[in-house]
Formats: sequence, structure tokens, C-alpha cells
Amino acid sequence: MVKKKKKASFRDEPKPDKTTDMTGVFPPDMGEPMQLQPQEAPQGGVPQGADQVQMLSQMMQSFQSMMNFGALPQQWGSSQPFQEVQGEIEPEAVPHDIILPKTLERGSVKQKGIDLHPLFSKLFLDDTGSLLSGIPSGCTITLTGPAYSGKTRSALEMIVKAVMSGIKTAYVVAEEGFYDEVDSGRNDLFSRFLDVAKNISGLTEKQFRKKYDDDYLIIPNQYHLGKSWADFIKDYRFAVETHGCKLTIIDSINMLDPSKLNTVDNLNALKTYNHEKGITCIVIGQVKDSGVPQGGEALFHSSEVSIHLYERTMTSKDLAAKWGSEYRASVNLVTARSKVCPTVNFPIKVIENEMGLLRADPVQPIDHNIPDGFWDN
Repeated sequence: MVKKKKKASFRDEPKPDKTTDMTGVFPPDMGEPMQLQPQEAPQGGVPQGADQVQMLSQMMQSFQSMMNFGALPQQWGSSQPFQEVQGEIEPEAVPHDIILPKTLERGSVKQKGIDLHPLFSKLFLDDTGSLLSGIPSGCTITLTGPAYSGKTRSALEMIVKAVMSGIKTAYVVAEEGFYDEVDSGRNDLFSRFLDVAKNISGLTEKQFRKKYDDDYLIIPNQYHLGKSWADFIKDYRFAVETHGCKLTIIDSINMLDPSKLNTVDNLNALKTYNHEKGITCIVIGQVKDSGVPQGGEALFHSSEVSIHLYERTMTSKDLAAKWGSEYRASVNLVTARSKVCPTVNFPIKVIENEMGLLRADPVQPIDHNIPDGFWDN
């Protein structure tokens, strides 16, 4: 029989002690099984149409005898976890994972932002309706959109902005090779990253690498290399706990689970760990042809912040005029949702600059109340 492999966890779990008291475990250790003496059937067997009530009564008496002799417990210990406890609970007996509100020193706080992207950073607002001037910090954020919508290039841009701001960053690559070791002539991900870095920083490639190469690391996690969710957890914890990364970008979480069955569960486990360590994490997710992200709407509910890129077809001339486009053409839009702060409550039209980086289109619907400072660099 093949043993089922235990699912990996972000938490270190001690091995069980073989001498652990098994009291209350189902089924309990009953010692030697009680030998039940079969009852002799009447001569000639049970005639068809015999009194079934008498047979049922004999079965009930046998079962009651087993309980009286301890062969069966009257109630399993595991079935009564919330029964009244005898005696008072001492304060020191309260488990450490129960939160007593009176012990909490800090009260309400204002959400902070990290300025990582000239477009995404302007989708979030503070309590007064002004720009937060950054994506919400300390949150797990999903960035979803169809293929070729600019998600990966935006991730590269955010890495550059982060390291230039002194934030150590880990980039988990799960879809394509980061570096072309066989020198096939492919414009690999590292090459594209350096092009973005030169464009944003104004430094040469040599200058940028000398100044910032120690501030980011790459975690290859391609499935074809035999990498698993357990390998990802080990590498991710190293980046956070040993290298001191405070920003992580995962491209993409769908490829960490090719079956697509555990995407939401994996994201929930990741989010819990990020909360414990104070990590801002951007998770890139793929979108099906239907426009629904892999993992469904649950993917949005599992994250605290979502940024969604999508296309919209101009189905009427009036709609085309509103967006400054043409009838039956498509425009690219981005929208944001957040549990931790307000967001711009309408989609923003998106274009690509000469480097293929996402920016807000200067032409926006006139009925959209664009926040002050939105067009500032």
C-alpha cells in the first residue's frame, strides 16, 4: 500500500513521540479484544417468519453487555471536547495562540503604501480619499490578467523600484527560465530585467549590477525541474528568514501547483506566513480564456488586495467615444480591490510606453473623478 505524502507546511512541526499517551484517541486501546460467544441457533435454524423483535432484543442485550464490560466506551473522549471542565482554568493554562485583547498595546493604524509602480501605486487611497502613493504594504496582493498583458514586465519594474528604495526582494520564477545558460541567443528574463533596470535607474548595466546585485535574489521553481510546493516553501523561508527579503514576487502561483487544485489553499498558507513575517507579497495569476482567473473568484477572496488587468471591447459607438477608442476595438483596463484601504472605484485605461511598461493612458473618460496627483511623476 502506497503511503500518502504529508502536505508541506510553512510551520516546523515536531515529530510525534512514540510514547505519547493515547488516551482519548479514536479508537482507544482496549487491550485484548473481548471474545464474544456466539449464541446457538435453535434446532432447525430460524424458521422463516420468526419473531424478528426477539432477535433484535438479543442483539441489544449483547451490545449492552459489551459496553458494561468496557469492550466499548459509552462515549469517545474526542467527541466531547467542549464539555464542562472540572475546576477553574488557571491564567497560565491559556494557550499562547489565544489572543486576549486587553494585552494588545497598539490600536488602529493607518494603512501604509510602498511606491513600486507608477500606475499600480496610484490605484489606492487613504481614508481621506487622497492617493496612498503606493501599493498596500504588508499585504498579499494578486496581480491577474491575460497573456501578454504586461504582468511579468511590471514585476521586473517593481523589483527595480524596490531595490533602489533599499528593499531586499525575492523573485520566484515558476514559468520560464530566468537565465539562458546555454547561450542560445534568447532574450531571457534576466536580460529583459537589466533593460528595464537601465531604463528606470538611468545607470549602465555594470553600474546597476555593482550597486544592487546583493539586494535581490532569484528562486527558480519550474515544475519540469522536479520542484514541488515543499521545495518552494524551503526556498521562500530562506529568502525571508536568512536573506532578509521584505518584498516577494511570485510569477506565477499557478505553476507552483500544475494541477490547479490547490492554488487557493496554497495562497492562504502563503498569506498567513507573510502576515507573521511582515512581508509584502505580489502573486501573479493567470487568467483563463473566459476572463476568470485560475482559482476562480476564490483567488481574489484569498488575497487582501487584487489588481486585475483585462480587455474591454467597444460594443457601441457611444462606449467607444467615452473611452477615446473606435467601435468594435478593444481597450486595456486595470482595476483594483482592497480589504485594507479604499481604491479608485473605476477602471483606468492602460497603454504601454516605448519599453513595453504599463502606464495610464492620458485619455480617460471625462466622468471619472481622477484623484489629485494621479498624473504626477
